[in-house]
Amino acid sequence: MENELRALVAHLQDSWNRYDSKAFASIFAEDADFIHILGAHYTGRESIDKGHRTIWDTIYKGSKNRMEVYKIRLLGENAAVVFTQATLEFFQGGEEVVIKSRPTLIVHSNNGKWEIAAFQNTLQKEAVSDEALEKLVRAHPFPGSGPEK
Repeated sequence: MENELRALVAHLQDSWNRYDSKAFASIFAEDADFIHILGAHYTGRESIDKGHRTIWDTIYKGSKNRMEVYKIRLLGENAAVVFTQATLEFFQGGEEVVIKSRPTLIVHSNNGKWEIAAFQNTLQKEAVSDEALEKLVRAHPFPGSGPEK
């Protein structure tokens, strides 16, 4: 089970670094919830796909993401929480920006296949300068914190 959950995280990293929003979203439940680094909430695989296509065409174009699993907490045979550390590198206004965050995945087995039911990404403020954070917030295409479809 642990290898399968680590493979989910590797899939997220690999599809991010290929800018493949369909592949990225494919391992989410059809009705998954996704809260991105600035707090906007996407519901459903299609919304997750569209949101990532948008950021890879704009603010995170050319970005690279590294994700590491640092804890897996089993919630029974068919559910778990996967805690990760992400390091995102991208350019903004010609300057390299590096931000760290802690994505948390709630996963479950659906007909023998693991999928992400909920994803919450939390920015590590201490890992980002105030100037870089201000630029990130201004440039992000989805700055809202409420539900977005």
